[in-house]
Amino acid sequence: MNNRDFFDQSIFKNNPKDVFRDLGEQVFNQFSSKTFPTNIYNQANQYILEAELPGVNKSEIELTYEHSTLTISVQKHVSEQTGKVQLSERASGELIRRFDFEDIDESQIKASYNDGILVVILPKETLDEDNTTKIEID
Repeated sequence: MNNRDFFDQSIFKNNPKDVFRDLGEQVFNQFSSKTFPTNIYNQANQYILEAELPGVNKSEIELTYEHSTLTISVQKHVSEQTGKVQLSERASGELIRRFDFEDIDESQIKASYNDGILVVILPKETLDEDNTTKIEID
């Protein structure tokens, strides 16, 4: 095979920009996950969790706290359009994130959702300083 045959049979036959654009899209699609960005702030008496959920209705969000784990489950629906897909980066379907906390007062957890931002306030348990048990030694 001569050099000319190599270039006619390879990726060089196409526009090199297309090769790198397609490669970038393949890498993005391979490593992107169905998730949502979240920040957690550890304050003296509480944790504040903020999750970005644009385009999600409040009724599509389910929050549970069980066995020291906060679970955020979202059923996100992206409208289907007709025609050939040029670019598809918006995740749809079930999105789930779990966060572990050990010192939460479960009865005081509060959540709000406004402008695509879910805010969950997880108050820390307050330990009674006088809750000391003296142990006698035999």
